[in-house]
Amino acid sequence: MKRSMLWIFIPLVLTLLSCGQRKRDAVFYEQMVDSIRKAEQLEEMKRQAGVYDDPVETFFDTLQLRPLPINSERGDFAKIGRFGKVPPSVISMLGFPVSTKLKALMLPKVHGLHAMLLSEQLDSITSTLYLYTLDRDYQPIDHLCLYEERDEDRADDFGKLLMDYYVTSSYEVTLLYYYVSQTTHKSETEQTRRFQLTADGRFNEVVVEIE
Repeated sequence: MKRSMLWIFIPLVLTLLSCGQRKRDAVFYEQMVDSIRKAEQLEEMKRQAGVYDDPVETFFDTLQLRPLPINSERGDFAKIGRFGKVPPSVISMLGFPVSTKLKALMLPKVHGLHAMLLSEQLDSITSTLYLYTLDRDYQPIDHLCLYEERDEDRADDFGKLLMDYYVTSSYEVTLLYYYVSQTTHKSETEQTRRFQLTADGRFNEVVVEIE
């Protein structure tokens, strides 16, 4: 009889202890969730007030937001929007030497990720334009060259390769490559390429149908 009572008592004690543990766990998780909510509210208040703990986030928040679509302005990037000077810490984060002269312009978010235009000044008159995607922490995911000028020395002529670029509101990118002769000043279309942005923020080239 005593032995049978013991076998009944032990599981009962364990059950009570387990229930007590669950109650403590519930209180603990409620407190943790409450702390997370308060932290999120504090971050939102700081964001609205323009106060940031991360200097990188601070920089990107100061950039002008340019809506889509974008039509080509060739090398006259100022017609697209007001680009902001990129600080050395962000230049390094993007994988460029800190001495590189970069300017940036934010674009609307896509798939929950950040997007921006990045201008690299090569010399006093020539700049290259890139379209970048960044993760939620502003780390680069992928990029696409939208515009560059390049000298082209051919067997029977000398000229420049130029580009036109078009970005739709759904981040479909069309690039047109031209050759401009310095002898005849005529422009010839060399190539057309098209890209679509994937859900993970990468540019996927698609086949261009010839009409």
